[in-house]
Amino acid sequence: MRYDEFRSAYDAVQQACLEARLDVDGLAAEVSRLALLADQVELRSEREEASTDLAALTDLLAMVRRTAPPPASPAYRQAFQEVSVLSAEAKVDEGSVTERLNRVQRAINRIRKIAERVDDPGERFTLLKMTEPLVVLADGLEHSRS
Repeated sequence: MRYDEFRSAYDAVQQACLEARLDVDGLAAEVSRLALLADQVELRSEREEASTDLAALTDLLAMVRRTAPPPASPAYRQAFQEVSVLSAEAKVDEGSVTERLNRVQRAINRIRKIAERVDDPGERFTLLKMTEPLVVLADGLEHSRS
């Protein structure tokens, strides 16, 4: 393999990073693939250049691994889907003000109960924050009745 072939593959990975098309696992897989390609570069001087390029990408991977948030728990992912549906349903502009207000308040209460099922405090907080737009909507509906 020639260095320019390696560099073309490297540039494609770098571009994917810039365009946020790779997650941490995808970047790790690409770094492994490029390591195999770097070993196949024929000329020693070019192989050293490929190794230097690869080291930069390996450093990027290490930084991303240090700073990436931990994956969401399965309980949170399930709860987030439920909360998203409840929130969307609560915001539907149908029915009387009283009906809408009741729907919003039921959604807020249900979201709070769903959040209690999630063990991680940060994930629970995120779910509870999703009630804020509904609280504002409920307040507006309440004031429109006055």
